[in-house]
Amino acid sequence: MNDHLSTPRDRRHRAVPLLVAGGFIAGGVGVASASASAQTAPTSSYVVLLGDAPVATYDGEQPGLAPTMVDAGERLDATSEPVQDYVQFLDEEQLDVLDRVGIDDSARGQVYTYALNGFEAELTPQQAIDLANQPDVMSVSPNEYRQLETYNTPSFLGIDQPGAAWDIGYTGTDVVIGVIDTGIWPEHESFADDGSYAPLDGFADLPCEFGNAAYNPDDAPFECNNKLLGARDMRTKYIEEVGPETFYSARDYNGHGTHVAGTAAGNAVMGDVGGFELGELSGVAPDARVIAYSACGDWGCVVSDLLEAIDTAVADGVDVINYSIGGEPSLNGPDDIAFLNAAAANVWTATSAGNSGPGGGTVGGPATVPWVTSVGASTHDRSFVSTASLGDGTSVSGASITAGTPSRLPLVDAADFGNELCNPAVRFDPGIEDAIVLCWRGEIARVDKSLAVAQQGGAGMILANVADGDTLDIDAHMIPSVHVDAESGIHVADYIAAAGDDAVALLGDAAPAPSQGSVMAGFSSRGENDAAPDIIKPDITAPGVNIMAGTSPFQSIGPAGELYSPMSGTSMSSPHVAGVFAVLREANPDWTAAMAKSAVMTTARQDVTKEDAATQADPFDMGAGHIDPSGSPSADGSLFNPGLVYDADYTDYRAFLCEAAPGTFPDDWATCNWLIDLGYSTSPTDLNVPSIGVSSVDGPVTVQRAVTSVADETLTFDAVVDAPQGYLVDVSPSQIELAPGESATFDIEITPPRGQSGDWQFGSLSWVSGDFDVSSPIAVRAV
Repeated sequence: MNDHLSTPRDRRHRAVPLLVAGGFIAGGVGVASASASAQTAPTSSYVVLLGDAPVATYDGEQPGLAPTMVDAGERLDATSEPVQDYVQFLDEEQLDVLDRVGIDDSARGQVYTYALNGFEAELTPQQAIDLANQPDVMSVSPNEYRQLETYNTPSFLGIDQPGAAWDIGYTGTDVVIGVIDTGIWPEHESFADDGSYAPLDGFADLPCEFGNAAYNPDDAPFECNNKLLGARDMRTKYIEEVGPETFYSARDYNGHGTHVAGTAAGNAVMGDVGGFELGELSGVAPDARVIAYSACGDWGCVVSDLLEAIDTAVADGVDVINYSIGGEPSLNGPDDIAFLNAAAANVWTATSAGNSGPGGGTVGGPATVPWVTSVGASTHDRSFVSTASLGDGTSVSGASITAGTPSRLPLVDAADFGNELCNPAVRFDPGIEDAIVLCWRGEIARVDKSLAVAQQGGAGMILANVADGDTLDIDAHMIPSVHVDAESGIHVADYIAAAGDDAVALLGDAAPAPSQGSVMAGFSSRGENDAAPDIIKPDITAPGVNIMAGTSPFQSIGPAGELYSPMSGTSMSSPHVAGVFAVLREANPDWTAAMAKSAVMTTARQDVTKEDAATQADPFDMGAGHIDPSGSPSADGSLFNPGLVYDADYTDYRAFLCEAAPGTFPDDWATCNWLIDLGYSTSPTDLNVPSIGVSSVDGPVTVQRAVTSVADETLTFDAVVDAPQGYLVDVSPSQIELAPGESATFDIEITPPRGQSGDWQFGSLSWVSGDFDVSSPIAVRAV
């Protein structure tokens, strides 16, 4: 790799097959050591995690090595002597474990020491088993792939209103957001340093990995600044296996990472798409700083690269991570554990819930773990709309961000021309030239449908949904286009069938219009949580439909050359929460990650509907509700001043894993018994999260929680219960009085109705004192 792309990490490049699926080899498997023949067997890429704590959670148990854990409100300092000494210790330990089983040091690739203690390695299957048998090895797992899972949404959130957070100066100033994604377009005005950003201590020498013009002339050199503090190309394993693709640097090859970073922390700018003026666009935390970690390519994101990105972000000292990436449901995968340790280093993480809705049980990892804040996607209250006027005097309206057609044009149904889905790989039968084409949603990317029409001579497109509840999406189409619902699509098709060759339509220019906000997107993944059914997921919902933000001119969705684009997905809702985290961290720098998660959940609003825009959403749709940073930050009950928080630390999560995922750590037996002796509950239902889930209520069940006062005066709170239908819920004590900083533990006894089983029921528990209303969702299932 060229010098200007290098990082402090030790990177080795080998062309070997990467396992893209597979299981997990726990420590202690009883298999003989590797034979000589096994040593010459084909190798594959594995991720090896060791049991000793990484820097983020090391408490000083090794003789002569000082603790490296950070206190709440502090950033990890990777340059400190204790940290460097312990990193050297972990490095030597990793090499030693390889040596013990006869594996050469050269097999070790990427190295993790901050958020994880482990490495990526090229191993034979037998070597992988031999390593897993070592008592200090936590896990050996095949390297896998993960997949990438603002028009002004700050106004919809209310964060920019008079008297709200921005107005009194909470804009994310000096908070650093690490965006692990597809890289960034560094010249974008969303990340320009306008001179208002002062240098930030500890971030002066970060790599700024752009400018590999020898590989791609469009990769211009760029010098990072006080807004975009740095950018790293983390695609070590991906490049070995697939290649660098469009850019051999941290430059964004498809727009996703730029869009995510801009949504979270982009400057306030004036945007346009194809000359269509969008007005002012802003990130949720416009004065936050950004470090970009390019970890994904066209085929997805390799786990070992993602781990290196998380590990490096913790070492860099970021305050918040956005991770719009997901995989299968899990609790103890390598990235799950990396985020557990990142939380211990006081890094607050927002992650996308997934785009596999609206079916239940579709939330993917790492959104399934309780130490990150997982985000569903819902609508906001502004859209762009166009109308298709038909020749019979009727019309249909839908989402659009294109100019209209200059006059009435022939209107045809793609299904009548052999290409119902408007697939670019399929030729239309002759006859769509200079016509508006009715295309049907499904299988092919929406913008590729308009591309297919344009390439074969069509002049416009009406794109119709095929199912009720599907979102209407604003896309930067190649030709005048409007996206309509299924009922409207059928109406247009019926008109074409009746009118035949006389069918005509006129597409109007797109224009801003109000729309119904807080409607769950049909694609947004839902609970129950397949990895931990007692933990309600997602945690929260935020805008994720038709989000306008900056993009790369090499974007994969929409016309090339554009610098702004609408996108939809939980990838877009997650950075809204990351931005709120940045603003919240500026206001409450001493809080822990769990306290921040508690604040956004317990102050959420519940006026959210399912994707039908009418039925009340439940906690498996929206988690605790819709994030709400509106109003005065100092107001009682605001997100910034919630009154009470549910806090949890690394030890609480370790106790949770004792029963939820036994055997995750090599020392689980001793550690779990020690935690039980100290009074910790290992029942997953007792983990101190700001939601209450019990997946198996087979009689009266008691759940325990604790709250800590973050109010500025002594207050008395009363428990208010909205019990799930048919259940009895008793809270004891039902009243608590707490001075600032004091905590109280309480029990929640849940009694199921007789004869009811199988179905989840939902309710809530609130602690109320004046304007403070600390609300938690309840989800219970009788068995």
